Amino acid sequence: MVQKCGGLPLAIVVLSGLLSRKRTNEWHEVCASLWRRLKDDSIHVSTVFDLSFKELRHESKLCFLYLSIYPEDYEINAEKLIHLLVAEGFIQEDEEMMMEDMARYYIDELIDRSLVKAERIERGKVMSCKIHDLLRDVIIKKAKELNFVNIYNEKHHSSAICRREVVHHLMNNSYLCDRSVNKRMRSFLYIGERTGFELEGFFFVVGFFFFKIYLPDVIGDLIHLRYLGIPDTPVNILPASISNIRFLQTLDASGYYPFQYTTDLSKLTSLRHVIGQFVGECLIGDGVNLQTLRSIS
Repeated sequence: MVQKCGGLPLAIVVLSGLLSRKRTNEWHEVCASLWRRLKDDSIHVSTVFDLSFKELRHESKLCFLYLSIYPEDYEINAEKLIHLLVAEGFIQEDEEMMMEDMARYYIDELIDRSLVKAERIERGKVMSCKIHDLLRDVIIKKAKELNFVNIYNEKHHSSAICRREVVHHLMNNSYLCDRSVNKRMRSFLYIGERTGFELEGFFFVVGFFFFKIYLPDVIGDLIHLRYLGIPDTPVNILPASISNIRFLQTLDASGYYPFQYTTDLSKLTSLRHVIGQFVGECLIGDGVNLQTLRSIS
């Protein structure tokens, strides 16, 4: 089978990842499946991927498809990815494991299958990962077929109505001009640079808006918001209306400037992760679901 891979390292690696999950007496079944899918008398990456993807559990498939949101060669922060997967509702809590632990388990499974590459590891824990360009192309195609996510392209406008929309790199008024209101959209993510600063994980589960150096009071109308990421931005004040977002799970406010004034999050009982530069008071309620409270200096 290695010979049929035509010397392409990625196809060989993904194939080995597929075989590693099988007993040796099951290898002939994999071989037979690949032989039925031969193209030009060789095994293509997409062929091995299809077999490996087919065997993934439903949650792992969702996690893998979700990686299509990231730009090419992007180093994916594992912690942020886990928070996003939980916010999307892909992960169900287990009696023995928290949702974040389950999400990390699925990511580790993708790495074990050689579908994702562990980029940075600290104390045996994957801190960041990457996806190979060829595999990224494959999952983007698969995600498009399933209408899983729509990635905005300034040059080629898509008319797709999707629950998830992603914008890469420089964002200006062209996005607002090109897109009509998508009432089906439940997630919006921006990854890239805009007007001198970077945004990562600018994400809303219901609705979206754009801001300059502050969050407007309308943020409080997004009552089903689960993840709010405004890192690397000038925002350092949260409006009082943030108390209305009772389902908020993650607040990543690790921006350029510290929060000088009191930040009242006491009514946000669903909070699981709070990250930011808090010089003033940060009021947390009973914190029954809180797992992370991190003040970045």
